[in-house]
Amino acid sequence: MANQQQSQQNRAQATRKGSGSRGGQAAATARNGAGANANGKGQARTSGGRPAGSATARRQAGTGRAGPGPTPPPRPWTPGWLPYAALALSLIGLGLGIFLTIAHLAGAQLLPCSNHGVIDCAAVTTSPESEVFGIFPVAELGLGFFFVMTLLNLPWAWRPTWSWLPKRLTASRPDLPTSLPVWAWRLRLAGIIVGILFILYLIYTELITLREICLWCTATHITAFLLFVLLIVQAAFWGDPSKAPKAPAAR
Repeated sequence: MANQQQSQQNRAQATRKGSGSRGGQAAATARNGAGANANGKGQARTSGGRPAGSATARRQAGTGRAGPGPTPPPRPWTPGWLPYAALALSLIGLGLGIFLTIAHLAGAQLLPCSNHGVIDCAAVTTSPESEVFGIFPVAELGLGFFFVMTLLNLPWAWRPTWSWLPKRLTASRPDLPTSLPVWAWRLRLAGIIVGILFILYLIYTELITLREICLWCTATHITAFLLFVLLIVQAAFWGDPSKAPKAPAAR
């Protein structure tokens, strides 16, 4: 009987020791978890006591890395000033052509120019060489040339897409708004090349055949030469309107 009581006491003590051991382990685990949470919170804060996540977001917002920005517009096909410079030169040439045509029809005395020596405007504008094949006056040909160049150098003609065309023209030919600007560019380039070749002939006539110079004609030649340089540079560096960047499609 005494042995049974002793065995029961031993089992009760062992049970109490196991419960105490398990309780200590649970308490230790809880303390370790609380410490880990404290360390995580401490790491999530910056030296100034502010959350690191918000600081990172602010830095990204300040440097533009918070998200993708809007798509930039396409680069212009040709410099914006170039069509206006070509138009200005064409208008100057057109004005000179109008003045020389009026002087040719009304009489060379209208030209404020020297009529003696090497510089003799009247001798040049009234010479047989002032008419091509004896039919077409050079002054009127110059007027027609600069009139065409003025039309081809209007800002609307320089656009890579002629969206201003009437819809009744583009309904059956939807490629016209993009094909016509290319043809206008080709005609503009061909016109200035033909024009500068004709001007070289006129300069040869003045210097070699007549041995006299017309200042107003020289001003017209210089204007055409500047226009020639401008259009050749544009063609060499930027090309025809088909090279224009296409605008990104709307999403």
